[in-house]
Amino acid sequence: MPDHSGAGRIIGIDLARCIALISMFVAHTAPTGGPAGLLNLSEFLTAPLFALLLGASAFYSSQRMGFPSLFASSVVRAIALIALGLYIGSWGAQVDIVLQYLGLLSLIMAPLVFLPAWALGALAVACWWWAAPARTYFAADAAQATLNGSYTAYLYDWAFTGHSYQVLTLLTYACLGAILAAGLESWGAVGDAAVAVAGTGLTGLLFWYSRTAVPEFLPYTSSRLEIGFSLSACLAVVGWSCLLARVFSQGEGFLAPLVAAGRMTLSLYVLQIAVLAAYSVYAVGYGLPARDDSWPMMFGLIVLALLFAWTWQRFLGHTFLRRGPLETALAWVSGRG
Repeated sequence: MPDHSGAGRIIGIDLARCIALISMFVAHTAPTGGPAGLLNLSEFLTAPLFALLLGASAFYSSQRMGFPSLFASSVVRAIALIALGLYIGSWGAQVDIVLQYLGLLSLIMAPLVFLPAWALGALAVACWWWAAPARTYFAADAAQATLNGSYTAYLYDWAFTGHSYQVLTLLTYACLGAILAAGLESWGAVGDAAVAVAGTGLTGLLFWYSRTAVPEFLPYTSSRLEIGFSLSACLAVVGWSCLLARVFSQGEGFLAPLVAAGRMTLSLYVLQIAVLAAYSVYAVGYGLPARDDSWPMMFGLIVLALLFAWTWQRFLGHTFLRRGPLETALAWVSGRG
């Protein structure tokens, strides 16, 4: 039986979102790839996992909201996320801001989430197949729009040609996330275990293939192999997270800091950008390296995020601010408060 709390969330999804958050900190600030380059895998996991969980959240919202209200709410959320992404992008942090892409993705998923599972699956396959060709196809138009100073350059970048992210690529994960969420509503521990084992096995198989059969395996290319590998890793994370939530279903206090962080990833994302931006401004003046990649920065962000989320829930978890500072504001302006 899925373990629900708060606004009907499955605890396993919140744990998976926390893993995505930690993976993001590793991708942004780890100074090396770690043993056997394992930390580099965070580059393949972070954005796909956030997109998959966005699709799952869209499915859960569709279970309690009709299409008109969900679509109207998603329009407001998309505008807010895009505006926030553009704003914090001006702070100077040494990362590529993802909020614009997720904002557009949430708007697109609002109507799509009402499609039957087979249609979502077909769309995911189409996006998986055409993501890389679309980047090449629209590259010239995107460059021309940029030269002309046209606002369509933003749409080309967000939808097809972005350096690190593209909505067409992320749509693959979001569609499958909605399908997965429907399963999490009905199957038991056996289903969670099947997803975890299948995802882990396929991840290992594709990783072996990437090391033996292709000359170079890089993230952010939208290649079919990369998308397949990232999707497998996402399934493994969600499956194991749901199983972990079942194991500790009677002792949620053990998972409290992780679950709390998973429920306020937007606030913690912006907090991270603020820290990295402040570092980029003041580091050189204090004799520190200009690059923000370091073990103290990585572990400091992880500890700061978990401590901030746990403290917020500890003191404000029973108030209307329980979602988090930015999550509460976004919920109210979008009509989900």
